Amino acid sequence: MTTIELPTSLTSIGGSAFWCCSSMTPIELPAGLVSIGAHAFYGCSSMTSIELPAGLTSFSANAFQGCSSMTTIALPAGLTSISANAFQGCSSMTTIELPTSLTSIGGSAFWCCSSMTSIELPAGLVSIGAYAFYGCSSMTSIELPAGLTSIAANAFYGCSSMTSIALPAGLTSIGESAFYGCSSLASIALPAGLTSLGEHAFSHCSSMTTIALPAGLTSIAANAFYGCSSFTPR
Repeated sequence: MTTIELPTSLTSIGGSAFWCCSSMTPIELPAGLVSIGAHAFYGCSSMTSIELPAGLTSFSANAFQGCSSMTTIALPAGLTSISANAFQGCSSMTTIELPTSLTSIGGSAFWCCSSMTSIELPAGLVSIGAYAFYGCSSMTSIELPAGLTSIAANAFYGCSSMTSIALPAGLTSIGESAFYGCSSLASIALPAGLTSLGEHAFSHCSSMTTIALPAGLTSIAANAFYGCSSFTPR
């Protein structure tokens, strides 16, 4: 199946509805659609783009996982969350515009979106799940919103092209392997309120030469800076 015309009366697409329809090209979703189930478009590897209707406020986990030809997707203005694994393995996606209404990004949401060079996170975002940007190896920089208080485990693991990241002043914890293998990151400013660094938080950040630790830091876990081979004495 290369294409399908959906009726205007359609309000929901169930789980795995178009699972591995690998020859299906772009599909037009009806304006009244309010629900997309888990794995709905999983493995639709020929789909290059899709526009989500304005009434859609959320979609289920793995909805577009493995859509490896998708370069862009238009998200509706009212979307409040991106579910876990939503765009996992969308390896051709170069950029995505997130709506200002977005408050959370689920775990592994953009796992191995290896062509994504940048993403602007909305000011109201308060939660980024574990592995959210794992393996986004083309991403060069990112600014985290002010309301974010923690960075989950493996959130930016393997973002090997990232040269800079702006951490919010209210950040209190950086999770396990959060920046593991960010080998182009030369420096990072840790906020004054940071109290803990997880295990392997900055492991193998091989370009990092120095880092200033905040006065209130109470915990540095095992291997936090393991393999930071460019560190110089201070």
